[in-house]
Amino acid sequence: MPNHSMHAHTDFLLITLSYLIAATSAYIAIELARRVNRAAPRSKHLWLIAGGSVLGLGIWSMHFVAMLGHKTLNEATYSFPLVFLSAVIAVVGCILGFYIVSRSMSRQSFLVGGFLMGSAIAGMHYVGMYALQGMILQFHAGYVLTSILIAIFASWTALWIGFFSSYAKQDMLVQTKVFFAFVMGVAIFGMHHVGMMGLEFQTVASFETNRVIEPTLLVTLVSTVTLFLFLAFFASVLLDLQLRKRDLIQATILESTEDGVVTTNREGQLQYANSQFHAFFPISNTSLAAYHPNLRPDVPEHTKQIIHVEDQILEVVNHPLQGEKLDQTLWFFRDVTDQTTSLQLIEHLAFHDRLTDLPNRDKVGLYINEQIKRQIPISCLYISIDRWQFLSDMLGHAGVNHLLLQISDRLQKTIHPQDVLARIESSEFLIVLSDERSSLATHKAEKCYTALAQPFDIDGTVISLTMKAGISHYPEDATTSENLMYYAKLALHASFHATQTAIKEFKIETRDEILRTVQIEQYLAQALDQNQFELVFQPKISAAQQKMTGVEVLARWTQLELGFVSPAEFIPIAEKTGAIHALGDWVLRTACLRWVVWKEAGVFPFSIAVNVSPLQFASQEFLPRLEKILLDTHMDPAYLELEITESAALSYETATYEKLATIQARGIRVSLDDFGTGYSSFTQLRSLPVQLLKIDRSFITSLFEEKNQQAIVQSMIQLGHNLEMEVLIEGVETTEQADWLAREGCDYFQGYYFSRPLTETALMDYLTADSMDEHII
Repeated sequence: MPNHSMHAHTDFLLITLSYLIAATSAYIAIELARRVNRAAPRSKHLWLIAGGSVLGLGIWSMHFVAMLGHKTLNEATYSFPLVFLSAVIAVVGCILGFYIVSRSMSRQSFLVGGFLMGSAIAGMHYVGMYALQGMILQFHAGYVLTSILIAIFASWTALWIGFFSSYAKQDMLVQTKVFFAFVMGVAIFGMHHVGMMGLEFQTVASFETNRVIEPTLLVTLVSTVTLFLFLAFFASVLLDLQLRKRDLIQATILESTEDGVVTTNREGQLQYANSQFHAFFPISNTSLAAYHPNLRPDVPEHTKQIIHVEDQILEVVNHPLQGEKLDQTLWFFRDVTDQTTSLQLIEHLAFHDRLTDLPNRDKVGLYINEQIKRQIPISCLYISIDRWQFLSDMLGHAGVNHLLLQISDRLQKTIHPQDVLARIESSEFLIVLSDERSSLATHKAEKCYTALAQPFDIDGTVISLTMKAGISHYPEDATTSENLMYYAKLALHASFHATQTAIKEFKIETRDEILRTVQIEQYLAQALDQNQFELVFQPKISAAQQKMTGVEVLARWTQLELGFVSPAEFIPIAEKTGAIHALGDWVLRTACLRWVVWKEAGVFPFSIAVNVSPLQFASQEFLPRLEKILLDTHMDPAYLELEITESAALSYETATYEKLATIQARGIRVSLDDFGTGYSSFTQLRSLPVQLLKIDRSFITSLFEEKNQQAIVQSMIQLGHNLEMEVLIEGVETTEQADWLAREGCDYFQGYYFSRPLTETALMDYLTADSMDEHII
């Protein structure tokens, strides 16, 4: 029985091919190790199995190609079970080696994984050797040990290059991978041939078995496996390149978006986060909920949330990722700071007064409705500042804005923090008191009245204010915010005519009366345009001549729906709304035009007296408008008399005196109306350029009934004469009053005893009758 050494006779081509297979297997080992190292968690196990299988089968193919390269084994047959077992050992060993290292990436796993992989490769080699049939094999222990060590060191080298080296952490050049592959190929090829050098065998001539593989079949099997191996590898590389290209495109898209993008598992642990997300949240956390408590795994799908992160406002939306064995959540984070800030600014501007920054009507209406929905008792305190039009004309735009800011600040400090203060219109404010505080509305109004009564300093001008207030209640008076505010304003209108108090609570029984006041305000704006006003004339009687020497011009208004509206009703409203300027100009212009017409018609000229509202008189435009009316109408100023109230004449003394002096210089007479109702002093009266005192009708109502009343009137008449003024008394209604006043030296009378206010036609008739009768009394 011959004895053969396995290193004596070889086929160069097959041996070269086996080395190339070994080098290619090494290349595959490096490439696949790096892919396992870099693979995503969901694909890591797939690359482990594929990588270990391709590497194991590659080394197995190298072994049997090298076996076939030994000519002495050309006719040898191989045991199929052992050939199959050797392939399994190689594949399982390589898979386990990759798995152990990739799981923990530690020195211990590196040593254990390399030892296991090298031992499996050596085991594949010697199981493959025992697959030779019809031979008795003998191995040299030194060569066997050396081949095993070479296999282990080659495995360590492959794992180090693929998992631990600097090349594993960055893209490796193809030349570098080829170099490492040839070096490892030498090691793997050397392991095989060192093992073969220690082999001696003896042929058994009579050996027979049915489970063998002929050399030709083995060549076919190895070639097929090798071809499949390379095709599978290159196909996987191409597939991986496509996947990496797709991932690169997806990553580029996700990185280029301005949104933060995150994926989490069902426990809320982060699996992916783009750079924009980390820009929003610089501190790293493994759980999404650690960034913000609202980002919990149990948040319902497609929920849109707004979260605040330092000075940023983020909009967050979550979407489920299911199917294809996915059970994840995709989160989008969008910076909406600018949009939200802009919307908040727009909303703030829409619901707040621009000057005072207080809530406006719309905002407070929403608040009231919310309280009503919750059935919380409410009181609305509607406040209006008196003489606002007068103050606006006197202070100008900048001054009145300064005053408004002081008023709102003073009211804000007066109310309780739970109360709501809103600015409704130019001089109107609303205070809302809720719950148990709703019973304190009247008390709060009184405190506001006291606070506003304290002087205001507007650029050196000291202003004292008064106010009116109306109060309504929920649920007693109304059940909607619109009605509640409306009824509070109706009560406010009622307070305009109150003589005892400036604060009124809404009463349903006075609703119609208050509504009339509101309607007067609404229709007043149209009255002049629709020519609804007319003039009447109250005769002024000379006590000495017992004849009419002039008339007082009075405005009358009859409205289609309201009927007759008395001056006591519409004059205060005209002053409040500012319509008094247009109305006063119309009265003065119309009166002057009628006087010119009468003069041209041959009527003996007499004086006409026109009332001037304090608001008109205080306006800086009063004198220019007066001059224009005189110029336009050709009125003779010597027959024009302007009646100024005592309160207006004594307000802001320097400016008033200058204005009165200008009027007097123009030849126009000035009378002081309602004398005795104010608080003028002798010094003030003496310096006023006034020609006539008009004593108020209230002083002769009880002339003969009340003690000392005659003495008071006598003193007033004497005061006027001492100041070199003429005196007129209003409200004369009886012969006794007229006789007594004439004896006391009164210069002029007015009253129903002589005549009621007359229309123009009636006035002409009155003049005719007067001219035919020398004595009226």
